[in-house]
Order: sequence, then structure tokens, then C-alpha cells
Amino acid sequence: MDDALWRVVASDLELAEHVHLQGWGEPLLHPHLAAWAQDARAAGCTVGLTTNGDRLEEAAGWLLRGDVNRVAVSVAGDADNHAALRDGSRLESVLTAAGGLARRAHERRVPLQVLVSYLLTRHNAADLPLVVRQAAEAGVDEFFIVHLDCPTSQIHVEEAAFAEDALEDGVTAHLEHAERVASVVGIAFRNQAQGGEEPLVCALDPLRFAFVGWDGRVGPCVNLLLPVNGSIPRWSASGVEEIEAVSYGRLDGTGLADLLSSEMRTRFVAPWARRLEAERRFRASVLPLSGKGLRELDEADAIRTATLGANRFPDPCRHCPKAHGW
Repeated sequence: MDDALWRVVASDLELAEHVHLQGWGEPLLHPHLAAWAQDARAAGCTVGLTTNGDRLEEAAGWLLRGDVNRVAVSVAGDADNHAALRDGSRLESVLTAAGGLARRAHERRVPLQVLVSYLLTRHNAADLPLVVRQAAEAGVDEFFIVHLDCPTSQIHVEEAAFAEDALEDGVTAHLEHAERVASVVGIAFRNQAQGGEEPLVCALDPLRFAFVGWDGRVGPCVNLLLPVNGSIPRWSASGVEEIEAVSYGRLDGTGLADLLSSEMRTRFVAPWARRLEAERRFRASVLPLSGKGLRELDEADAIRTATLGANRFPDPCRHCPKAHGW
């Protein structure tokens, strides 16, 4: 993204509670990132970014300035697995830099949280307890799990820690072991890896989030605006499906506020709005039914189920792991 486009985005930052300066690359390589974080913070937003950690030490000066609230450092297994998946990156160096940044933030009372984001695969699940312990020893604030949730090749399908609606055999045991280790060593542990069911709305909730691409296109999420020409290949156990990118429009004369209130976005997010409303109505109806027996409860549940069935996730979200809670 160039600075001219950022200026267009920045003019509507009052719409946002949080700005995550991250796309499909390493954000700390961007020459304007520090200035953009400062702009977002000045607009009243919290600011975060996700990094591979290789440039944390040289960026520490401005990261400790107070403009960034959350830095997530992505790792992918023990030293060997991490190096294999991260093109030779050294896990020990990354964790040392992350822990050092967290320690300096605490010492200076800078409101910066440093987290480890663990990319879970079927081949590195067994590494989890060890890496949790290493992250705690390094001094990071939190450890959380993410999935290979944007499969763009058969390799991603084969590496994923889940198949369709269930975790691969043995993965749950490793997750439970890692959580026990986290409790012992005193690091916050967040497991977002127990999917398998269609949620009311996916974790990249398009009612609350929007993605602005480097080219000015604005869409519901990063997975539906990959930086490719033409359709997006999405792989699953059933093979590959070509998904049309979803864009509300482009920031070339039209502002972010206008695109987010456009008819295109309204239509796209409508199913999720109806799903959430159905759940709200169901919960509201259940409370006074506690003394009226099961018949009324069954009727309320039938209405909710019918509404959810009539408002499935849109076609571009079909087969997306996020649509199954991953």
C-alpha cells in the first residue's frame, strides 16, 4: 500500500476501534508502518500487527513509542519445524526478540502486549508443549493457536491440523497438554483451535471487520481478497474450487465510509445479521419459558433453526475453514 492510499483510509479512521496493520506479507518491511501506526493511534484506535519476528529488534524503538498495542509473533513449531516452514528462520532468535520487547514494554510501562501466534499443523502439534514453555521462558505475554485457514494449495490441506469438521487424531491431546504446561509455567494460553461446527458468524465477522487491500479494494476479509489476478483457488479435501473475490469497491474517489455503507456490503453481510438476530430472539424467548415446559422451547428452537437454515453463509465462504469454526 502506498502512502496516498493510506491517506484515504486515514480520513475515515474514526470508524474503527482497532486497526491491524497486516496483509499478505511482513509488515515490518514497510517503510511507512511506524507513521501509519501513529496516525491510527492518534485517531483513537488500538493498533496491532502480526510479524515473523525477524525484524523486531530493529523496530523496537518505534514499537515502544506507545502507538502499537499488540504485536503477534508468528511461529510454526519447534526449531526444526519452524525453520522448515519459515524459510530458515531461527525460533530461538525470534522468541528472544519477542520476550525482550515484552520485557522492555513492561519496564517502561508502555501498554504493549507481545503474543506468540502458533500456526498449528498436523505435523507440529506435538511441538506445542515445548514451544509454550520456551515462550514463557522468553517472557512473552500470551500464547494462542491459529490454523491453516486459507488453503490455497493441496499442501495446505495435507498440513492442516483438521480434516473437514474434526481435528486430526492426536491433536486434541497435544492441545490439552500444552494448556496444562501453560498453566504451570504461567503464560496466558488461548486455544482457538476447536472448530467443527458452523458458527453464527465466522471469526472474521464481516459485520464488524473490513479488509483494505494494497490496491485500494475493500472487502469483508483478507481470505476473500487475496493478492492474485482473477479468481481465488480454495482447496479442501474435495479438491480445488475457484472463488470469486468479494470487493465492496475501490478507494479511488469513493471513501471508506461510503463503501462500508454501500448496497454491496449490505447485501453481503445480511445473512449474518439475520443469523445473529435469530439467536438473540431465541435467547430472549427462552428466559421466560423456564416454567412453561418443553413444547414452547421446541417451537422457539424450530424458528431459530429455520432462520439459520435460510441464511447460510454466502457462496464465496463455502468450504472456507472459518465457516466451520476453524
